[in-house]
Amino acid sequence: MVLRLQYLKYQIRGNHLLPFFLAHPMDQALPQRLIDHFEAHIGKNRGSIDFDTSLTWAPDSRVVRALIATLLSRFYAFSPNQLEDLLDATELAGLRGQGISSLEDFRLWFWQFVQSESGGFFLRDQRNEFFQKVAHTLQLPPQSIEPLLTAHREDVMQLHRKNHSPSAKDVIGAYNYEVLETLLFNSDTVVISITGSSLGATARSLLKYTKRFGVLVDLESSDETLRATIAGPRVFFGRASSFGWNIAQVITSLLEEAPGLGISVDKVSIDVILRDRHYMVQLDADSIPLIIPRKQVREDEAFLDSKVEKQFFWSWHNNKFRGWDIIREPEAIILGSQLIIPDFALVKGDHSVLLEIIGYWREEYTQKKLAQLEMLKQQGLKHMILLVDTKHRRYFSKSTYPVVFYRSRGKRYEIPYGKILKVLPE
Repeated sequence: MVLRLQYLKYQIRGNHLLPFFLAHPMDQALPQRLIDHFEAHIGKNRGSIDFDTSLTWAPDSRVVRALIATLLSRFYAFSPNQLEDLLDATELAGLRGQGISSLEDFRLWFWQFVQSESGGFFLRDQRNEFFQKVAHTLQLPPQSIEPLLTAHREDVMQLHRKNHSPSAKDVIGAYNYEVLETLLFNSDTVVISITGSSLGATARSLLKYTKRFGVLVDLESSDETLRATIAGPRVFFGRASSFGWNIAQVITSLLEEAPGLGISVDKVSIDVILRDRHYMVQLDADSIPLIIPRKQVREDEAFLDSKVEKQFFWSWHNNKFRGWDIIREPEAIILGSQLIIPDFALVKGDHSVLLEIIGYWREEYTQKKLAQLEMLKQQGLKHMILLVDTKHRRYFSKSTYPVVFYRSRGKRYEIPYGKILKVLPE
């Protein structure tokens, strides 16, 4: 869930945006009050629950609205009654004997009955009489007809917990995550600065997450600092999008793993675009709040690169074309300040050739990446092959690295392995 921008509390100071996060345990009173409010109304209809009064529980109603949205997204939900909730076993058996086994079936039967009995409509003052007729035909209590017809309406849906009752800490962590994801939803670029003694392992771990979630990242290393620059939705898609979830998963996964890696995430800088203006969000080690991520399975266009990588790896691994083996994510290469971990290395005897797959990239990022690759060539990185989606042919046709183009066919990719073998050393 991404918060509506009107629910996002923040301040603007020059070109900096200061988002409002909740701190635990200092800010737990309001979340706990809202939890108690939800718990007191479990099983109640949405229309009977007073949410307006709760908007006065904080000086800024945006925070309350955002917390309510978070509670309804993560911990509670409104759902319609089912046929089994509104009728007893005998009444259910009678309906099922007439081919009615769901509320959708009942509504369809009802309107067909209206069509056959009264030409498709009845007057308001005939309503009770008509409901009596329906009840008699179906052998149901007359008072059950209206609930059966209106169970799908939002105002009569009932509140229930998704799992257990949350704690104030759960809600604070969830709210902070939703704020972060909303910022990332509208981001242009994200820069993460990391310090520690195991930057090689950190780079591998970070690359694992970026590949898993389809995120594009550039890595730079200097002294004991690793700088990761992530392309946001504005770069990747040219617009705000739910791709912010993918970036949020990378950041939160890195934060969770940081203690085990012996590293510190010193700064997260987010270039946010709101109303066509750029603002910087700066979070340092002390201001990164408690964050409890929302895990979910996502399959979307951002995963295209990992799918073609998977097909390429297993095809080459199983066939070992002309004796060439394949290594996934070989050792990192440092050229100047650039830290590169290519997708694959093709190895045979003393020969090793790197291979980079270039798939779903927008025009701006494609041109930027091509310039980076040419810079690497000038700095001495010679043995590399580029496997490029054919839709980028016009950009890579003049590359000084060998380029082999592939194309997608439905869920599979046509990869010309023979052309790759032709540019490998004998």
